[in-house]
This record gives sequence, C-alpha cells and structure tokens, in this order.
Amino acid sequence: MGLARIAIAVLAVVLACGLLVIGGMALWGALTGKDEKKSNAAPSQSGSAAASSTEAKPSASSGQVGNRITVRCLAAQCPVFVSGPANDVQFNGNLRQNETRIFEDTRLTVAVQDAGGVTVTINGHVQPQGRHGEAKTYEAPTGQ
Repeated sequence: MGLARIAIAVLAVVLACGLLVIGGMALWGALTGKDEKKSNAAPSQSGSAAASSTEAKPSASSGQVGNRITVRCLAAQCPVFVSGPANDVQFNGNLRQNETRIFEDTRLTVAVQDAGGVTVTINGHVQPQGRHGEAKTYEAPTGQ
C-alpha cells in the first residue's frame, strides 16, 4: 500500500512538471512572437531586404487599416515595442541586424531603445533618426 502511494505521488509530480514546461513554452512563444513569423502570408518589400523582412499583421479586421510603420534594425540587435489601438501590444522583442518588421493599423506607437540603430518609416515617410543609445517613440497619425 505504501509503494502505491509513492508511485502516485511521483506520477503527479512528473505530470505537474510536464504541464509547467508546456505552459512555459507557450508563454515564451506568445511573448517572443514566434507564431507571428509562421502566419505571415502577405509579400513584403521588394529588393534585398525582402529575404530578411517579416511582416506583422494587426489582430483587428483588415478593412480599416490606416497607417503603415516599417521598422528596420541596423545594429546587431534592436529592442522594439509596438502597440496599436487601445494599447494592444503588436510586438515586443528584439530585431536582428537587417531584419524588417511592417505593422499596419489605424493607430500605432513604436518605442525603440536605440534610435540610432533603427530606421522607421511611417506611411512612406522616413522619420528622423536619433542618436545611438537614445530611446525614442514614434507615433503614426490618427487622422488617416
């Protein structure tokens, strides 16, 4: 009887650890946006940047897209945060060198930690680049 209880307790601990690992992997995937890369079907920019670019689609309906922000990393690594309407997070992570992300929605805000390490284009207009190490926020106009 005592051995059966120990076996059940060990099985319960193993199952709990398995659930923790699966939950941790799901959370990591959600936070790093790995699923975003797999679900992109739209073509990206033409030219040499097309091979390394990744397009992020908004979660809202695609009928009312008003702004387009393109963020391209020039440094080895660029921490970027992008939020859309109602402050919903569209991307929060690092871009690799020469990686490009495109975001489309009615209202967008992009925050970068190193403004000298990225180029930001809003609705086709290249934004002024900041200094290296300078944190900067870019906002797409809400009237479009």
